[in-house]
Amino acid sequence: MVHILIVDDHSTSQRLMSFILQQHQYMTTTAMNGREALECLAEQSFDLVITDLNMPEVNGLELLRQMRNHDRYRSIPVIILTGSVQDHDQVRAHEAGAIAFLTKPVGSDEVIATVGQLLAARHIEDISALDTPSAPTPESASPNAVKVLGLRLKKQINVI
Repeated sequence: MVHILIVDDHSTSQRLMSFILQQHQYMTTTAMNGREALECLAEQSFDLVITDLNMPEVNGLELLRQMRNHDRYRSIPVIILTGSVQDHDQVRAHEAGAIAFLTKPVGSDEVIATVGQLLAARHIEDISALDTPSAPTPESASPNAVKVLGLRLKKQINVI
């Protein structure tokens, strides 16, 4: 079963996101901030992380930076789900390694579609890694599937 870590300092947002994901057969774990998220990552294995930006102690950007600097967590796709609509937040999230940036309020269909696409891209990347010969080839030099997909997903999605 796919295991998703939800990081948000608002318990209502955590519960709502957990409910949406659990309705689609995803297992969820929640953390109140980046510090708790790093503890969860050290204790369990996750397929994807959804995090808010603005949180106490360790914010979402710092969590993302720490994940990208750690071999064990580097390849986990991260979705930023935040109330911030400022362009500089999207740029900073992208530079830190976020794959998708969704703006609250966001509809459940957008969340499920984004999660599904990222997990599918990660699965394709994992299979490709098994098939890639040890010698470099033009195919192995191309951007990985998650980064390519991230370029398509990095847009603000709003519910009307």
